[in-house]
Amino acid sequence: MLGALIALTSSVAAAQDAGAAKAGVTGNWEISWEGPQGVMTRKAEFKQEGETLTGRLEGRGGWTDIKDGKVKGSEVSFVLEMTRGEQTFRQEFKGTLKDDGTIVGTLASPRGEVTWTGKRVTT
Repeated sequence: MLGALIALTSSVAAAQDAGAAKAGVTGNWEISWEGPQGVMTRKAEFKQEGETLTGRLEGRGGWTDIKDGKVKGSEVSFVLEMTRGEQTFRQEFKGTLKDDGTIVGTLASPRGEVTWTGKRVTT
């Protein structure tokens, strides 16, 4: 009986993840994370084609294209590189597309690692 319950629970969780992944990430998003100056919120535009993710994020200096974007199942990842003067600043976003349609993950940069969230927005 317990084995059947565990198998059923695992099947439901897999179906929920598959449902979120099937919905994809194409569209307009609001990305937020806690930075040294408080909560940072940026607009993002994503386009998913299979496992390839393209798009851009809006920052203080305008829009920046994402690089190395991938969607594998419910896992989402992309890199943002910004150049200021002679320096290139790299941010690596990794997250999971949740059943409620949000993305939650980690943002790694030279300043450390923080948690980020993404929610779909309508324009």
